[in-house]
Amino acid sequence: MSRQIERAVVLGAGVMGAQIAALLACAGVRVRLLDLPLEGDATARAKRGIEAARKSRPPAFYTPEMAAGIEPGGLDDLDCVAQADWVIEAVVEEAAPKMALLAELEPYLHDELVISSNTSGLSIGDLAQGRSADFQRRFLGIHFFNPPRYMKLVEVIPGPQTATDIVDTMADYLRQALGKGVVRARDTPNFIGNRMWIFTACDMVRRMGADGMGVAAVDALTGPLMGRPKSATLRVCDIVGLDTVAHVAETSRVGLPHDPWCRWFELPDFYRRMLDENLLGAKVNAGFYRKGETGIEALDLTNFAYEQLQPVDLGPLQAALRERASHRRLRAVWEAEGEWADLGREHLLMVMAYAAEHAAEMAGDIVQIDQAMCWGFNWELGPFQLWDLFGVAEVVGALEAAGHQPPELATRLLAAGESHFYAANQAGPAVFSLAEDRRDTLAPVQSGLQLPAAERASWSNDSAYVVELSADIGALVFCGRMNALGPSALAAIDHVVAEAPFAGLVLCGAGDLFSVGADLKHMAALVDAEDWSGLDRFVADFQDAVMALRRAPFPVVAAVRGLALGGGCEFALGADARVAAAESRIGLVETRVGLIPGSGGCMELTRRHAGAVDKAFATIFAGQFSDNAFQARAWGLLAEDDEILIAEAGLLDCAVAKVRALVAGGYAGGEHSGVAVSGDPGLELLHRGIDERLAAGQISDHDALVGRGLARVLTGDGGAPRTETALALLDLERQVFLELCATAPTRARIDHMLQTGKPLQN
Repeated sequence: MSRQIERAVVLGAGVMGAQIAALLACAGVRVRLLDLPLEGDATARAKRGIEAARKSRPPAFYTPEMAAGIEPGGLDDLDCVAQADWVIEAVVEEAAPKMALLAELEPYLHDELVISSNTSGLSIGDLAQGRSADFQRRFLGIHFFNPPRYMKLVEVIPGPQTATDIVDTMADYLRQALGKGVVRARDTPNFIGNRMWIFTACDMVRRMGADGMGVAAVDALTGPLMGRPKSATLRVCDIVGLDTVAHVAETSRVGLPHDPWCRWFELPDFYRRMLDENLLGAKVNAGFYRKGETGIEALDLTNFAYEQLQPVDLGPLQAALRERASHRRLRAVWEAEGEWADLGREHLLMVMAYAAEHAAEMAGDIVQIDQAMCWGFNWELGPFQLWDLFGVAEVVGALEAAGHQPPELATRLLAAGESHFYAANQAGPAVFSLAEDRRDTLAPVQSGLQLPAAERASWSNDSAYVVELSADIGALVFCGRMNALGPSALAAIDHVVAEAPFAGLVLCGAGDLFSVGADLKHMAALVDAEDWSGLDRFVADFQDAVMALRRAPFPVVAAVRGLALGGGCEFALGADARVAAAESRIGLVETRVGLIPGSGGCMELTRRHAGAVDKAFATIFAGQFSDNAFQARAWGLLAEDDEILIAEAGLLDCAVAKVRALVAGGYAGGEHSGVAVSGDPGLELLHRGIDERLAAGQISDHDALVGRGLARVLTGDGGAPRTETALALLDLERQVFLELCATAPTRARIDHMLQTGKPLQN
């Protein structure tokens, strides 16, 4: 059971402190943000931090109003600690000021208080030196990665005296309330994530100094080709700041003086020159890269001049970049011949060897290391997953051939008759132990939504499957490419409503999204063939499927995460209730392809914005999807009583609880009663706005045509203000939708979206 955190105090209003405060405020925690006074104002620095977080990009808050959940204060006002559940220290990354501030907390200790440091690499045990036994018992490292709202990884680092129950309950809180991927790190310099990443970065920087590799070449080799982000190595250095990178490298070098690998953290002369010349990265627009007048420029290390960035030809490896699967790309690096393959293979060998050599120092098991690199640095495969991809025996042989001593962990695994770090035993997935020659069963990773596997389906087709969540509640799971909704998905709705033996249903999507909406390829084929009757049937079937959810004899709850766009959004709107992951991006985006929502989206927004037809129009006509679920609620795409979860792992449980509540409340089913439409007054209002935007050159003639079609639907096609039936509005939606499909500009927009994935402005 996780701790209940209701009040928190964040010490330090810099970038990390303010953004941690923002994350907690978004989770409903009452936060005091404290910092030193500025120009005689005790709260000015904290206020500045809150404002910086409010203006940050990407946004630190889900909505600007959430900033009100943070109260600014000064560090001379520590009395609030006595009422806090959690204190987070986030001042400058130096031991002395951190220790001095922590000492001031001693008078305020109480039974429910947890104290943590957000240090990225300083020793937790050292920071607690001189503190009371009670302080040390409740003190630990909790290292958020930047930016805290978006980065999944949080490292939890116990000190020598930290109470186990505090470590466990805080780890649970981070997972269950904040949706974080938690790894437990040992109290060693830079912990897991930064220690492994700085090693990989320093290895490439060393090679640049020794082999003369260019900036662009390093990032071409160590980006997607190796299952890492496009930012690769040197772009990340620029983003982090070359001075910060140097500090982290020095922490590893000085903190591990007896480690034979510590020389890897010695930075070459060219890097020192960059520091001396203030080439510190993105914050000064001058690092390994800079933005020039004609585009991105890269630093030429032979003359320290910037030159236009040029593509790098990786020779035999170039074709591997087209592989979608990371293991195929990495296999190409491992098996290919030539200079680039040799460099890539040597780098991978060092990363794998370093991880295996130091695994027991950094973590209790290898899983923590792999998760740290995948969650914190967006690697597709962690170091030990790489060992298994290439084969432990093969990697050991490659290390020996290159003149390196293989890590003892790897040789011990082979001596035990094993071939891979990950395998399975009778109890399930297992991992080779760091301490003994045996396998330990893996605990389930509770960091994201775990959908029941399709193999458990009681019914399925190529677009959806039905699975039992409990004895009386089932789930209809959309699947396939981007969970697009074509005829077979609609057939799945018909099946589950008519025949599924459930008291309630959860509607959700496989993978990381709900649904991108109607199958645009299917629609385009009908349009291109001018099969208007077939298109009419498809749209009518779509409408019928949405209405079937409304009329189902049992309650339907949509569990939304990731993208819920167009027809996917309409299905969510058609459910009796919704639960949504906070980071969901929801929208009626049909205008991007010259269309309007055709399956109840217009009708539902009209109902939800009764008396404010201009608001419904603005939401749909913009063709936008929300940045998050809270914004979607403000747009009317989620109801006020729809639950929003920051931790998406609890989404299914929440949806099931919602279904049970509806059943217990005596669910009667049935569609909504009539919808109030504004008629001619609303139509005139919307037409006036469209005409003004057209005259100002803000929209095209075709945009105006789409807008007028949308206005017809939202106002009931003019006439007197009245209550209209849902079926009449659906018929009008379908009519306008089909009319727009028949226009050349809309057909061009559909084709362009299918070819490029981007909207066409015509």
